[in-house]
Amino acid sequence: MIEHENATRIRNLFAAFRARDIGAVRNAISEHAVWHFPGKMGKLAGAHSGHEGIFTFLARVSELTNGTFELELEEVLANDTSAVAFFRGTGRREKRELDNPTCLKIRLEDGRAAEIWEFVWDLYEVDEFWA
Repeated sequence: MIEHENATRIRNLFAAFRARDIGAVRNAISEHAVWHFPGKMGKLAGAHSGHEGIFTFLARVSELTNGTFELELEEVLANDTSAVAFFRGTGRREKRELDNPTCLKIRLEDGRAAEIWEFVWDLYEVDEFWA
């Protein structure tokens, strides 16, 4: 079976994240995109808008984990307008460890991520980890 082109785009986005290829990540995300991260007390919680907001958010992930945050992509489902990516996020922060199944719901426009909603398995654990 041939994979939908948007699934391939999201797989490429995850490969760019893992390779820390900022240019490829920038090209895959619309300049006007919004990334919604769950939580109330976590330092990453909230909506991150545009390239400036999203790249500040992504830099904070690395900064807060001293570069230990890793992604393991598990599966991507996609159609003409959206994709869902299932992955596991892991990292260390101070004396805490994160190992959490996560899902991104991605709305695509013109082949680029326009809106990203992040869903985590254990919201309380994730919110505490990023607090």
